Amino acid sequence: MLKMLPEWLWPRLQPLSIAMQIDQAERIKTRRDKITAEQWVKSADVALEEARRLFDAEQDRRRGADSKAAVYLAVITALIPVLAAVLPSLWKEGDNFYSGVLLFFFTAALIYLLRAGLWAFETIRVSGFSQVDPIDLLESKCQEDLRHGLIKKLLLCLNANMDGTNKKVSCIKMTHEFLWRTFISFGILLLFNALWPGTVWLLEGLHAKVALLRICPL
Repeated sequence: MLKMLPEWLWPRLQPLSIAMQIDQAERIKTRRDKITAEQWVKSADVALEEARRLFDAEQDRRRGADSKAAVYLAVITALIPVLAAVLPSLWKEGDNFYSGVLLFFFTAALIYLLRAGLWAFETIRVSGFSQVDPIDLLESKCQEDLRHGLIKKLLLCLNANMDGTNKKVSCIKMTHEFLWRTFISFGILLLFNALWPGTVWLLEGLHAKVALLRICPL
């Protein structure tokens, strides 16, 4: 449990090792070679329909990550001025423990929020994306079967785009993780702020009773 605490407090996206990067590059190349060598003599119509579906699904994954990142950035941008206005009211003279706890959780929430914004920016960063263009269509038309050429072009584009789309999805997941921790930090801050007056009242009452028992023991 304690080993998981640092990861929970500050989640990290583990980078791929050199061996994993080499293996990933080899798998991409293997898929590309298989796509180029395949002829789809039988069921070309089915293969073309499925290739289009897979290509569209990959585009939807990419657009979905970008859309979520844009929404998260809008929320984060709107929250920062509000938090800056709240900060001066957190400190109360003469109650260092109360103010210190509030400032601690406020700072944690702000750091999580800013890190979530950086991950959202990383998600929407401009990156390469392969798609079928008019030249590809004309080249496919020159082949014996237009369907075979389109299938290969679509699958080759899909193969080239998968790595970039996976990175975007990983970044948006990290954005979500940090926003979730921002929410938890603010929740603890608000809960502490709400319970503190009652806690002080109970402690003062208990202290008064103890003092009274010392003066007038049973």
